[in-house]
Amino acid sequence: MFGVDTYYVTVVEDTRTNEIVAAASLIIEQKFIHDCAVRGRLEDVVVNGELRGKQVGKLIVMTVTLLAKELNCYKMTLDCKDKLIPFYITLGYLNEPGNANSMTVRFDSSPVFTAAKL
Repeated sequence: MFGVDTYYVTVVEDTRTNEIVAAASLIIEQKFIHDCAVRGRLEDVVVNGELRGKQVGKLIVMTVTLLAKELNCYKMTLDCKDKLIPFYITLGYLNEPGNANSMTVRFDSSPVFTAAKL
């Protein structure tokens, strides 16, 4: 596990092959609207295809979630594909009413804002 106060990467290594078989990141954000409390974000969860369905994903998500709790996060959030919602629900994550939207701005070659849009 590596961390620099705001970014923690956790990995699962297969010690027989010395290969990383799963990884996840915890990003810590300070939230001024919550009296400078910290929020955790679960990002970049990945599991080797051969190990999916064998509890490795559950292990790494639970580990990172517990780390966020130890770091005194007031909550932990994530964005995921619709098909993964049931998996995260089994680990205690919920869609909060009125707060279950994920919106994105992708930065490609087009400008985000132009004079015509203002």
